[in-house]
Amino acid sequence: MPLAPKLEDFPKIRGALRFYQVFAYVTGIMLLLLCVEMILKYGFGLQLFAFSNYGALTFVPVETAVAPTGLDLSTGILIAHGWLYVVYLISDFRLWSLMRWPFIRFVTIALGGVVPFLSFFVEARVSKQVKTYLAGREAEAAKLVEATN
Repeated sequence: MPLAPKLEDFPKIRGALRFYQVFAYVTGIMLLLLCVEMILKYGFGLQLFAFSNYGALTFVPVETAVAPTGLDLSTGILIAHGWLYVVYLISDFRLWSLMRWPFIRFVTIALGGVVPFLSFFVEARVSKQVKTYLAGREAEAAKLVEATN
């Protein structure tokens, strides 16, 4: 029989769920931006630069004679997604450990930040399951309290 979350951990679980929900969306959006960036870079040979010698916000061909001097937003998106995915994994781990789920559940939630659009669907499913579980356990606890009084 798997271990069940402790009733005293329910407020922590709600906080962990909110943290997970936020970073599931942030990671999902960054992954979509990363996909667009990869299509532009490898499909069309363009990189996005800000404040470069080509203009304020410009798509620059990858193979240019004069290297752009500005901020490489393409690389910035890549780095930002990587670090935000780490925070997503932390939020996944926190929720997973408080809910006392099997390890495979941690892995399947973690995949949500790697497959485009999947984090939105995984987040909706996980949120619904956690909220339903918490509501059911709290209703059981309330019935036990009433029965003892």
